Order: sequence, then structure tokens, then C-alpha cells
Amino acid sequence: MNGTSAVWHAPSAPEVVVRTGRGRRHALRLLLSVGLAAALLVFVLPRVVGTTLREVLDALSLVSGRQSVVVTLLWAAGLLVYSFVLTGALPGLSRRRALTLNLTGSAVANVVPLGGAAGMSINYVMIRAWGFGASGFSTFTLVTNVWAILSKLALPAIALAALVVSGEHISSALRWTGLGAAVALGLLVAVLLWGLATRSAAERAVGVGTPVVAWGSRLLRRPLSREDAARELLEFRDRVAEVVSRHWLQLSSATVGYGVLQAALLWACLHAVGAPMSAPAVLAAYALERVMTLIFLTPGGTGFAEAGVAAALVAFGGAPALMTAGVLLYRGFTFALEIPVGGAWLGAWFLLRRRRATIEQVEAEALPAEKAA
Repeated sequence: MNGTSAVWHAPSAPEVVVRTGRGRRHALRLLLSVGLAAALLVFVLPRVVGTTLREVLDALSLVSGRQSVVVTLLWAAGLLVYSFVLTGALPGLSRRRALTLNLTGSAVANVVPLGGAAGMSINYVMIRAWGFGASGFSTFTLVTNVWAILSKLALPAIALAALVVSGEHISSALRWTGLGAAVALGLLVAVLLWGLATRSAAERAVGVGTPVVAWGSRLLRRPLSREDAARELLEFRDRVAEVVSRHWLQLSSATVGYGVLQAALLWACLHAVGAPMSAPAVLAAYALERVMTLIFLTPGGTGFAEAGVAAALVAFGGAPALMTAGVLLYRGFTFALEIPVGGAWLGAWFLLRRRRATIEQVEAEALPAEKAA
């Protein structure tokens, strides 16, 4: 032992009340969110699409064991390919740890509304435990989120082009969504190139953003002077620019590969229930699903995403019950299955970490005794 002892102080009554109140609000918010998702799936989804739960369940019963294996392999392949995005954004990260970050972060994010922040917190704990610094985590977070946004903006534009080439009917909503996404994508790419390509451009941008950062640091009770804020922003930009310049091809190709596998997974799920659709229609439905997962009222946009995608596929000529069943099967893999799998993975990680800490503590306590002997 090091001769020091930790003293535990019981929290004061006001602190207990505040913590209890926050816990109750979080629990109530989670309960309302889950209740809304369930109501959307059970009551709203069948009516929006024009089917019944019985017909949907009958369609799901058509999935064979062989088809289940194929769908599972596509889902696993998507996770593996996306791990290359994570290893590209955080040099030195192993494949196993990248899969751990993906699954555990998704498991946490999928159970609460606005769960992305909670999943990010879990990722932060893991990354720091593996010896990476806070600067590496901030770079990793920005790069992965930027590439995710780029893919979500690119998908509607690509889907619109595919529909035009194939001669499929295009609604005005889809047309304007695709065009708007294309414009936003172009602007985002231009801003990224402008900010990362040259140091002088970054310095001008930092000059505009420094007062905002300094003000925000005071709100977080970690005040920074404008000079310190400017220096840290430029250092952050340099780290991001280095990662992007070295790994942009890996980041981009892995993001594209992941999107292709996810779209193939949706097509396979529709095929499994006996309702194959054309590639352009599936791509458009997948692009819509990616956008609708941004709805924060329910975890992962649950209920909204399923209803929107199923309705879009019906508009392309699909049978309501079969389209709904295929979409639910797809979301079962990309959303629901990640909760138990990632949760079990997270529990195992914490148990192994605790076991390793216990072993290290025993070895540290035994070392002085061995030296004395």
C-alpha cells in the first residue's frame, strides 16, 4: 500500500435530491421515448403502409434458415468493413478494438434518445483505457462524424441519379431531397477542403471562431484565453489534417463499402420475405433510412424510420405486408440486434478490465513484500 487512504464523504441532502431528480427525469424520458417507438411500430406503421400486424408476421415466417445465415453474414461483414473507418480515424487502433468501439457504442446509443453522446462517452472511456490521449479521441470523433455526414448527404443524391437512369417514378419530395443533399454535400466538401488544405485558410477560420470557443469554455467552467483557444484550435486542425491526408482513401473506401453492404443487407431482407425490389429502389429506401435515423424523438429514429422506408418501398410498387416485414427484418439486424450483442461485449470488457486491475493491484502489493524478503 502507498500509505494513503481514501475517505468517502456522504453526499449532502440537496445533492442527493438533485441526482435523484435527474435520474427520474432520464428514466421518464426513456420511458416516453420507448413508448412512442412501440406505438409507432404497432399502431402507426401498419396503418401508414396499409397492412396489418398479422400479415407482417406471416411474411416474416417465410424467412428460411439459409436466408437468415446469409443476412447475418452480410450484417457481420458490414461491421468488419466499418472497422476500417475507425482504424483510419485513430491510427494505432487494432481491428478487435475497432469492433469493440463500434458494437458497444451502438448498443448504448440505441437504447436512449440522443444516445450518440452516451455512446461517445463509452468510446472515450475505452480509448483512454487503451492508452490514447484526449487529443486522439477528439480527432477520431470529428473524422468519423464528418465521414458519416458525408455519406448521409451523398446517398440521396446517388439514389436520385440511379432512379433517373433506371426510369423509376420519382416523387417531388424525393427529387428535392436528393437535390438539397447534393448542394449540402458540395458545400461541406468545399468547407473541408478550404479548412484542411492550407494553414492560412485555417488561421482565418480560427480567427472567426476563437471568440465563440473562448466563450463556450467559460460556460463549461474551463476558461481559455483567446490566444490559448486559437492555439488549441490550430493544433486540432493540424491533427485532423494529418489523419485525413494519410488515411482519406481508407476512410472513403471503407465508408462506401459499408454503405454498399448495408444496402445489400436491405435487399437481402426484402428477398428473404419474398419481395425482391430493384437496386435503385432499394438504394433510395436505404438513403431514406439513413436520414430518418437522425430523428431524435426515439432511439435511432425507431418507428419513424421503419414507417418512412416501408412507405417509400410501397410507393415503388412493393406489397405493403412484405415491404414492412423486410424493413423490420433489416432494422432488426442494424438496430435491435446491436443492443444485446454490444451490451454483452461491453459487459465482458468491463469485467476483463476489472479483473486486470485486480491482478495488477495484487502484484503491486506483493512486490514490496518480495523485496523485503
